[in-house]
Amino acid sequence: MKAPSASSLLLSIAALTAGLGVSALAAACGDSSTTGSGGAGGTAGTSMSTSSSPTTTSTGSSPTSTGTGMSTSSSTGVGGGVSCVEAGGAIPPLKLTPVASGLDAPVYVTSEPGNPNRLYVVELAGKIRIIDNGQLIAAPFLDISADVKALAYTGDERGFWSIAFHPDYATNGRYFVFHTNAASHNIVEEFQRSADPNKSNATPTKTLITTNMAAANHNGGQLAFGPDGKLYIGVGDGGNGGGPQNGQDINSLLGKILRIDVDTYPTPPAGNLPGGNPHIWDYGLRNPWRFSFDKCNGNLFIGEVGESSEEEVDVEPMGQGNKNYGWAIMEGDLCHSGNCSTPGLVAPVVTESHANSFGSITGGYVYRGAAIGGLQGVYLYADFVTKKVKAFRYANGMATMQTDLTSDLNATMLTNLPSFGEDAAGNVYVVDIGGTVYRIDAE
Repeated sequence: MKAPSASSLLLSIAALTAGLGVSALAAACGDSSTTGSGGAGGTAGTSMSTSSSPTTTSTGSSPTSTGTGMSTSSSTGVGGGVSCVEAGGAIPPLKLTPVASGLDAPVYVTSEPGNPNRLYVVELAGKIRIIDNGQLIAAPFLDISADVKALAYTGDERGFWSIAFHPDYATNGRYFVFHTNAASHNIVEEFQRSADPNKSNATPTKTLITTNMAAANHNGGQLAFGPDGKLYIGVGDGGNGGGPQNGQDINSLLGKILRIDVDTYPTPPAGNLPGGNPHIWDYGLRNPWRFSFDKCNGNLFIGEVGESSEEEVDVEPMGQGNKNYGWAIMEGDLCHSGNCSTPGLVAPVVTESHANSFGSITGGYVYRGAAIGGLQGVYLYADFVTKKVKAFRYANGMATMQTDLTSDLNATMLTNLPSFGEDAAGNVYVVDIGGTVYRIDAE
């Protein structure tokens, strides 16, 4: 299949947005279902396999699953190192500073651990590009376009979604990617950096997770290492509308956040959800497209894509997994189907209503950079469709100081906003699917 260009993606987005109401908008990373579609739920069948290919052994040890021993990064770069001091008060005037342009449908950006000056951009059709000290390197770091299925039709959410570096990447060169492969399976693979730091070996060393999806949406797509050194994986519920029940099925990997130890896989780490598939950390999710960990306290922030009524942000204190976030019983804080008095359902911290023209949530990051004192400790998130950017502080289980930053950042100039990004120094980035990566700076 020919890899789609950014222009073809934008045509798909234009066709979608012209023909559907905001509650059904979904191109690339939002929600392409419509209510009452009666679509098939995702199959519960999943497979987990390992390759016989050798992998490099990690040299470091990880904290326990409780997350104790969390430390602050000493990385330096734009704006200095990570800062866990929160000045509070009003957020200062902000701006979007272009970092690199000319990318082909970028959907994610991150940096190497400990090196905020080397950014890695995931392009939807199957490439990873490097921005080294502000310069976009022409040759891709990795090109797996031949094994990535992306954008087969308008509203298709398949493609190449994210990358996560092993905490000891500087010494072992191991990293992990999440994408839809040519067989339409969602797959997490491990790759190895080559002797050239700007090039990866092209063949994966191991296949970790494979999920069989019934539809081309609700894939999830996020990979991130937590403060416990384990790899967390966001998997959607299987797609289509009407509320497939995979999120509540603890024997299915669909509609979950998974947690694996990449150094001992397939042996599951202690602390995962008991009684079902041993790789599940949290369940009851519809489409956790983007989630992140606070660099200072390890809290997990989940941007959960809703169906017809509400989007939500869930916040999980560090190490307190095994949560049921409610789907498909609840959608946001609204009763959706089944017994809405089911014990143990975790309510969202923030909801956004489709009635208020909020279409599809893009979860973001807590800003922990040193450059913008008034932004420290603030969580940012967005609407993929309208490009609204919003923020809040999290304290005592609640969202406080909720703020709309859309006008300040002039975010409506973006094509669509599939992702934020974060570097090793805690700076936060905005990814425009039209081809540009921006850094959030003070005016």
